[in-house]
Parts: sequence; C-alpha cells; structure tokens
Amino acid sequence: MTIATMTNVSKRYPGIDRPALDELNLSISPGSIVVLVGANGSGKTTAMEILSGLRSADSGTVVINGKKVVPGGLHRYDIGVQLQEGGLPQRLKVKEAVRSVSALYQDPGPVDSILRQLGLTDRMNQMVDRLSGGWQRRLDIALACVGRPQLLILDEPSSGLDPMARAELWEFLRSLRSRGTAVLASTHDLTEAEAFADRLLLLHRGKLLLDGTVPEVLASAGGAWRIRLTEAGDRTSDFFRDRGEHPLRQGENISVIGERQHLERLAQDIDLERSAGGLTYSDLLSGPIRLEDVYAYAANLTSTASPAQGPS
Repeated sequence: MTIATMTNVSKRYPGIDRPALDELNLSISPGSIVVLVGANGSGKTTAMEILSGLRSADSGTVVINGKKVVPGGLHRYDIGVQLQEGGLPQRLKVKEAVRSVSALYQDPGPVDSILRQLGLTDRMNQMVDRLSGGWQRRLDIALACVGRPQLLILDEPSSGLDPMARAELWEFLRSLRSRGTAVLASTHDLTEAEAFADRLLLLHRGKLLLDGTVPEVLASAGGAWRIRLTEAGDRTSDFFRDRGEHPLRQGENISVIGERQHLERLAQDIDLERSAGGLTYSDLLSGPIRLEDVYAYAANLTSTASPAQGPS
C-alpha cells in the first residue's frame, strides 16, 4: 500500500543545462520515515515542492491518496509541508500563529501535545520574528502537523538545530510514524539519515541513485569494509587499478570498498609498496563502510555533468 507516488517526474529550469529532476520515481507507504539524501543542488527541494503541489513538473505523474496532484489542488489537505524557506507570520505571537492555522481545520490535531514534544510550550507568548532560526524551524514543523496530515513533507527539518534538538525532532517523527503518518524528510547529513531512516532515497543531480533500507543501500556497494589513504600520491590510483580495484579519489584522499579480509590483505600490500618507495600517503584508515562512502561511489559512477545551479 502506498500513500504517494511520483512516476517519471522530470523538471528543468531555464538556463540550466541539465534537468533538476530526471525521470524520478518514488513511492511512500503509510507509517514510514523515508529520508531523501543528496548534496545541495541534487533536486531534493524540487522533488518536495512538486510532490506537495507547490511547483509543477514538466512531465510525469504525482499521486497522493489516489488523487492526481495539481499545483494548488485540494490534495494538500491530506499533507503537511515544511520547506526551507518557511512562510511564518512574523508579526504574530507563537500562540496566535498556532491558533490561526488550527482554525483552518475542522478537526485539528492535538496541538498542545505537538507543541510540547517540539519544546514550544514556553515560547507561546514570544513574537515569531524574535525566535531564532532553529525555533522558527520547530514552529514551522508544528504548524505542518496541526491538520493531522497523512503525509508530512519536511525539507531539511533539522537544519539549524543543535544535537539535542535534532534527537528530539526525530523522536517526534517516530511518534508520528507509530500512528501511521508517512514522513518524507530531506537531509544532506548522511549520518543522520543512516540513523533514522526506514528507507533511504539517494538523489544526485536529479537522478535517483539508490532506493532501499539502510542495510540494502550499504550492501549495494559490493562490500562491507573500506580503506582510505589520506594525502595519497598521484600513483596511488594506478596501484589500485592494476589490482582490479575501483578507487575513488576525493581531493587528496583515495578510498576502496570491498570485503574485510580482502582489504586487510590489500592493506599489507600497500604497506609493502610504501616501504619500497612506490607509494606515498599520510595515513591508512580502515573500518566498516558508511553511507557517505556508498553515496560518494554511486555519485562518482553517474557524474557526467557540471554541478547544479539554481534551485535544489
């Protein structure tokens, strides 16, 4: 069962030489936290704006609760949306902003509970424009939840929050999930995504690279271990390729992914080659593969265009 789907959705902005979204396909099920991961310019915000009906696609189909999404359509009553640039009423008190949004719904959600879980109870008498960016973000999320949405769309919801506030936010989202709400949240923090996602969508330059649970995405790299040489010399990539490896250079560092025993033997060869004067590097780091490694490898395989410009 799905609550929302995007099928072959594409979007191009004037003056940009590649699409912001390139035939994007995704589905979201009730009671799940789906995290959309990607660097700035990967298409995360564009995807969320199209899904929420705030921006039109050039092609493709978007459906929420069996209804085709039309920009500005009534399907928005089934969803709650928090975007990076919120539209909070700056000259109201927090309690006035909450009251005005609650009045839009015949059966608003448990407002007091939402505000308490997001830590806003003690700030009800503050003016919205006097709140810090992090507190405005919390208020934006709270208002998105007032209408009891079946689907909650959150663009970089933890941006501007300190570590404790981030943990509280994700715990709140988990409580919504337990009540059947579907959550689609974006982030560029891969550690955060790895910790909290039921399902990951890795987006790069408008294309969906990987889609699966955290273990599935990690397994897609073809190995569970990684070695990294820091400040690696120019000959290092050739050393790996001569041995059938697929090195990834990121700045001065070079990484290789594979099975642990194989890479431990390779590390011995690297050390011998360095002792013989054939390789130069600063440190050899070894450990379990992380989501950032998978994303870097997948993005490297598909990168043929210049970095994004314009909306993300």
